Amino acid sequence: MNDIKKSTIKRILSAVIALPVYAFIIVTDIVQSTPILFVSILISLVMLYEFYQICESDRGHKAFIKTGLLAGLVINVLMYMFAYGNIYGYNRFIDNFDARAVFAVLTILVSVIFFIQIFKRPIDGGIYSISITISGLVFLVIPFSHIILMKSLADGFIYIIVLHAVIMLNDTGAYFGGVLFGKHKTKFPVSPNKSWEGYFSGMLFSIISMMIITQVIEVFFAKHLFSMVESAVLGVGLSIFGHVGDLAESAIKRDGAIKDSGSIIPGHGGMWDVFDSLVFTFPIFYYYLLLKGVA
Repeated sequence: MNDIKKSTIKRILSAVIALPVYAFIIVTDIVQSTPILFVSILISLVMLYEFYQICESDRGHKAFIKTGLLAGLVINVLMYMFAYGNIYGYNRFIDNFDARAVFAVLTILVSVIFFIQIFKRPIDGGIYSISITISGLVFLVIPFSHIILMKSLADGFIYIIVLHAVIMLNDTGAYFGGVLFGKHKTKFPVSPNKSWEGYFSGMLFSIISMMIITQVIEVFFAKHLFSMVESAVLGVGLSIFGHVGDLAESAIKRDGAIKDSGSIIPGHGGMWDVFDSLVFTFPIFYYYLLLKGVA
């Protein structure tokens, strides 16, 4: 059996095992909806750790990994408390609790890592270490933890499933569109071999899948999510931001001279390799739903 077949089998087995568990966590509200908190913590912190590993410089400069991971954990918990404070009564413990607490965590984090840098590490490379520590939280943890906020909305699990399906089909369309029709290279420095045909095929898949999924849910489950025009606009937007998330990861991996962000998921690479297209689409989709009046 050659390496390609082995890799394909690993990818399929990983998906068969992980997808049902992931889907159950998204749907269930057992134990005060804490499963969505745990999955957000797991995915966002593993992605953050992979980011910190990639960004370690040749001169030995690196992020404050433990401090950053602890801050990421706290941010996820704060997102959960904000999302479910009224639902489960957490607000009685913290008066007027809101998401500004996240900025408080970041402020405290900056103070802590400056303290560590001044008293525990050489001054050389301090700016790099501090910047990497904070940027990982802002770039990965805060955006992805919006999965908790989305889950807390009315029918939130439906919107999460819709988003995953559209992004998956967007990536699938982009891949096969590029393989079958790709002639005009984008010449992007981070992914020079990808084609415009691939990107537009992904967008077409995203638009059509959003339209079809919306109609299926309305016909079979009597839930109106979006109009056809909304579905088309969302398909375009989610496709664009999904590709931006993918390109952002590609840029950082290329700068770090690595192929995969990690190896935690057999056949797929790192956690960030799997969820890169969702990093930006979660907050974009969530805030659109808020503007639409979903609560």
